[in-house]
Amino acid sequence: MTIQDIEKIELERTEKTPEQNLKKQTSSKQKLNIVYLMVWTKTCGGSKIILEYTNRLAKLGHKITIITYDQKPSWFNLDEKIEFIKLNPQQKMEDNIPNCDLVVATSWKNIYSAMKANRAPVVYFEQGGGHIFDTANLDKTKKEIVENRIKNVSFIYTVSNYAKEIIQKEYQRDAFVVPNAVDSNIFFQRNDNEKPKNTIDITTIGPEEFEFKHVDNIIKAVSILKQKYPNIVFHWISQSEPKKHLETAVVNPPQIEIGNTLRNTDIYICASDYESFGLPVLEAMTCGATVVTTNNGGISDFVKDKENGLIVKKNSVEDIIEKVEELIKNEEYRKKLAKNAEETAKKFNWDKSVELLEQYYKQIAQYKV
Repeated sequence: MTIQDIEKIELERTEKTPEQNLKKQTSSKQKLNIVYLMVWTKTCGGSKIILEYTNRLAKLGHKITIITYDQKPSWFNLDEKIEFIKLNPQQKMEDNIPNCDLVVATSWKNIYSAMKANRAPVVYFEQGGGHIFDTANLDKTKKEIVENRIKNVSFIYTVSNYAKEIIQKEYQRDAFVVPNAVDSNIFFQRNDNEKPKNTIDITTIGPEEFEFKHVDNIIKAVSILKQKYPNIVFHWISQSEPKKHLETAVVNPPQIEIGNTLRNTDIYICASDYESFGLPVLEAMTCGATVVTTNNGGISDFVKDKENGLIVKKNSVEDIIEKVEELIKNEEYRKKLAKNAEETAKKFNWDKSVELLEQYYKQIAQYKV
């Protein structure tokens, strides 16, 4: 079952999202039984964050179950203590949620099932997308369904202050913020002696089919820059094989390979119209790259223009060229920005985020149906 199949099914479920009648208890549990509902387990930043949390919570002694129609991820080393349940297309997700302390809906698409099952308090983990940042282009039916689900789910948390503001603006719901973090075992700064000095390595991450990421603008800018600076080496990491561009992409590499690429990157470019967080930008900063990025919202929690990176205009090939060339010409300035970026990135670590999320979950789990 594809993500398009699941969305089609969910859009057919037009009845109002059930509400939960929850009562808060005075007692609290230290070890929780948590069920995660996932639509998509293939390689992407959103899946990586969800699976990282499940692993770390399992290591803290919480019982974790993942329920999905998708395959068990082969690209991620899932903790063996986690129970992974793959449903067939004929099974309804709400009929297969076991008794637990907390249900985490990781997409608007599974809020309905989580609420209908009514096994435990439901919290929605919002990581962003067009249903949050591009609501003007949602068709009427989809917008009504998404709005109904987000407005009726019991609790919401998200990844950045920008996402929190948009959720409040679009859906009049408050959201708790748990910032994303960087895995220091994979993403860390290189030794300066490890990289050849005769190349300028430029990297971007994202598939061409996500138009809001404007990978085409990055490719166009780099192509023009290569004519003047033939020592540029371009690295493109994508979740899917390119169809529109002749530029070669590395498709779905292991995380350690992404870390190695970013460690050898001088300049990382992000051209997105919007991002709920922008994790690859933070990972690039951690690895010692200088970032050139649009002010896409999510990065505002950690990128400051001309302090630890450079901000470019949205949908502007010319501005990308101008800012990248500035960094190529001024190596000292580039390294200064990269050093400041590395210090900023240290503030976003998994121990802090997991502790924050664990305490949040424990508060929610005090509520009983």
